[in-house]
Amino acid sequence: MKSFLSLIVALLLVSVFGCSSRHKAKDLDTKLENEAGGAQKVGVRDGKMVVLSRVDIVEKLRTVQNETYALEDKVYGTRKLGSLGLYGELKTCERQRASRQRGGSGTLVWSEPLDRLTDKEEEMKIGLDENKELIGLKDEYLRDRLERFQGYKLILQKRQDEFTDRIENCQTALKDREVDENQPSKVMVQEINKGSLDKEELNQFMCGFVKEGASLKTFLVNAFAKGWLSLTDFQMDQSLLSAEIKDKKGKSKSGGLLFNSWKLAFDKSDVKLGDILSGNSDAALEAWSFEGSPFGNSLGPCLKNPDGQWNP
Repeated sequence: MKSFLSLIVALLLVSVFGCSSRHKAKDLDTKLENEAGGAQKVGVRDGKMVVLSRVDIVEKLRTVQNETYALEDKVYGTRKLGSLGLYGELKTCERQRASRQRGGSGTLVWSEPLDRLTDKEEEMKIGLDENKELIGLKDEYLRDRLERFQGYKLILQKRQDEFTDRIENCQTALKDREVDENQPSKVMVQEINKGSLDKEELNQFMCGFVKEGASLKTFLVNAFAKGWLSLTDFQMDQSLLSAEIKDKKGKSKSGGLLFNSWKLAFDKSDVKLGDILSGNSDAALEAWSFEGSPFGNSLGPCLKNPDGQWNP
């Protein structure tokens, strides 16, 4: 019992100090021999030629935030100007495509939410400052905020690409359809919750994704961009992968991730979300399994063992 309690205490200490050390300002070695240059220096360290780039972290954060806000406005438009960006352009095109004048049904089933990521900011604290003035205050770790906005930017870039492709496909389809002016132009828009997952779309994506060496970062960016996962449900310092995961036959793998009916096993276990989104870390897929009712007429090459056992 004593050894068990000691183990629990040790794990708690690792968790506490591991989390806090992540945000401590470390001393960096910026000295070079025979150095030349300004913000970007060239010199020698331990006999090796080195390029040292010095970055103003305040300017870096401001740049990432501004780029994210601008990209979000491009994707979803701006409320001030009353525009809806690529999102609005896609919806307008799909509405035209669904009209009876263009040979459609007259009803547009729309499942794409107007999902502005930066609206999901933490609530500010309200209180008195050192001068007893009533203020609102947001307190966040620098590293978490930088990584979070880098994550927003990645997701928005993916959404921009997807919206652009869908707009081009929609406009191409419209060109091939003749307009029948005798038909009504009115289109009923049926809004449905994207939270109700399209299992077929999800499983088709997963079948294309699962292969040895597949990137955890690629999976996450796509899952966030498609709305299958929400970035606000995770912490930047959260470890995404479990130490152990078992398939239907009880065979264990480390670095496990559960996603709907899929089980994914990666080559690492201790991987933080923030490190992945910032490009400082990644993990490679080693094995996968699918449990539940088979999807489609053929499971294809992605599931050689369709009964819940590890693939490949």
